[in-house]
Amino acid sequence: MFLFHIAAFLILILCISWKFRICLVEAFPVGCSVLVLFLYVLSFFRILSFSDYVAVAVVAAAAVYAIIVYKKSKANGRNMLRFIRRELLSASSLTALAMAVIVTACVSAKTVSWWDDYNFWATDVKALFYLDGFAGRYGNVAAEFGDYPPGTQMVKWWFLHFSPGGFKEGLMFAGYYFMNLSFLFPLLRRMKRRNILTMAAAAIALWLFPSVAEVFWCDGCCADLTMALVYGNFLAAVADWKRHGQPFYYIRQALLLMVLMLIKNTGFIWVAFGLLFAYGYHFLRHKMDDMEKWEKRKDRRALFIMTLFPVLTEISWLGFCLMNRRVAKLTGTAIQMATGGMNIPDYHDGMVKAFAEAFVKWPLHRWNTIAVDLSPLSLYLLLLLFVFLLYKYHLLDKRVAGYTGGFLAVTGIAFYGINLVSHLTIFVVETQYLEPFGMVSSIERYGAPFAIGGLYLLAFYVLEECRNRIGLVLCMLFVFLTADYGSGYRALYGYRSGIDEIMAERDAIIDGQGKDFLAAVEAGRGEALGRVLYLRDISDISWVRNTYLGFEASPVPVMHGNIDASSWTGQDVINALRDAHAEFLYVDEIAGDKEELFGGLLPEGEFRYGCLYQVGDGYGCLYQVENGYNRLYQVEN
Repeated sequence: MFLFHIAAFLILILCISWKFRICLVEAFPVGCSVLVLFLYVLSFFRILSFSDYVAVAVVAAAAVYAIIVYKKSKANGRNMLRFIRRELLSASSLTALAMAVIVTACVSAKTVSWWDDYNFWATDVKALFYLDGFAGRYGNVAAEFGDYPPGTQMVKWWFLHFSPGGFKEGLMFAGYYFMNLSFLFPLLRRMKRRNILTMAAAAIALWLFPSVAEVFWCDGCCADLTMALVYGNFLAAVADWKRHGQPFYYIRQALLLMVLMLIKNTGFIWVAFGLLFAYGYHFLRHKMDDMEKWEKRKDRRALFIMTLFPVLTEISWLGFCLMNRRVAKLTGTAIQMATGGMNIPDYHDGMVKAFAEAFVKWPLHRWNTIAVDLSPLSLYLLLLLFVFLLYKYHLLDKRVAGYTGGFLAVTGIAFYGINLVSHLTIFVVETQYLEPFGMVSSIERYGAPFAIGGLYLLAFYVLEECRNRIGLVLCMLFVFLTADYGSGYRALYGYRSGIDEIMAERDAIIDGQGKDFLAAVEAGRGEALGRVLYLRDISDISWVRNTYLGFEASPVPVMHGNIDASSWTGQDVINALRDAHAEFLYVDEIAGDKEELFGGLLPEGEFRYGCLYQVGDGYGCLYQVENGYNRLYQVEN
């Protein structure tokens, strides 16, 4: 079936390329955006696998259409075949397709190792894979990150679905990298000659490009990089003025904004920055092109309609989260701050000092490399210098250069200001940011949309105005001088040397009791067991183990708690079940009188540790689950 999915996606981007007269690599971001939004809609109804039928239908429809066209007019049929052959065999398309295949093969053995992947990005997509869509109320596996948007998860699911028999971590990473590459591929559009050395050099530069300013993506599914690439695509789409007035010009931007809103909670910031750039750029071009009043009104109306799409997308996701009681830990923290209910430690001086040192001195990719190491400040200044050079060498009009430089300068100051304030408020309790290394890690990760998005826009200008090979060579030269080669290699192949250590660490963190728990909930079956409250003794607290257990148990949603038998009563157990909205209870051995704690909750019989119980009667009764959760032990009241 996966061949139908791949064929359907190729047909989609070929149709986009044919319809809007763009080269195939430029159609990748549009096609990927359509795919994300299509799967997003299916996820609400938990029918993601329905995409199998859609894929088959697309392939069949394309075959029938080709036959009809050829029968009606052999000339038109031959023209269509020539177009397909030309696009698929162009230097840029061959490079892009080869990269997709090679990267997928290279990362096939990759395993989850990044903390944020365990916390959400891998745990959540694992549940999405097994449940065939979004979990219901209180059913999301990463309870502390409930309202995190699912944009990147859609393409990960698509790749995971290529092997529907079981969750394969390597395919998850393949989906993540494919999505990122889809938004990078337009940078290849100026490649003309099918020279193997040039194509290989361009592919290497494209892979290394993000490592200039961000390297979290090399070890995990960092959503900030994807957000950066979509944001950069949007800025370039706005600046692609030669397509202005065509439906594609606005459709592409609307799709990119919708996807940008779905990638991460902070997506709205970059949507706002993107719209600021779009409105300002359009008003500037109105004056430069001396447009008629009716043309201005038409353009402004199109801009307004385009603005509505990301707003409606955000409303659809937040509405779903509200109905299903999904909220993120940081969302709650922000609410506490706004209402004055959070005590903020006095780390301000240390945070400001660490921010200043990291911003001025530390390499964006966090460690020194054989290449040129750019600090956040040096890259910020370099972006402005590049804009000036584009103007000086007559590659940009004075007014466009002035607007672009002003936009980058202002949004850079605005973002880094927001970043500093977030460390003085929301993240002030996280003491790793008191060190410059921890702070620059935060700056590079959360600042990726500004840094990489800005570089993407400037690369678009260079490639657009230098229509010969010079533009491509200049972009490649910059990447080769500033990239982090070690991280780029580790992401693609070097990670393999650490797989055994990662798996051993997992095995060590999840102790024997944890493994018994996973066996009890039948983790990995892929069935939708309701939320489980897993209780341990107060002396056995480990939030690291709990996070790893959450990943292994997915799609079973697990809440964790600890009992102090010296102070708890049966009513406290009921309160814990109610607060967790638990449907099942599992308890490891507690140092105390178990009958006093749990005996009153059983209609009959003795409570047993290490057993799964279903919660009933308004959290007041427990019914033992025997031989798997599909066969409940029935107790007559």
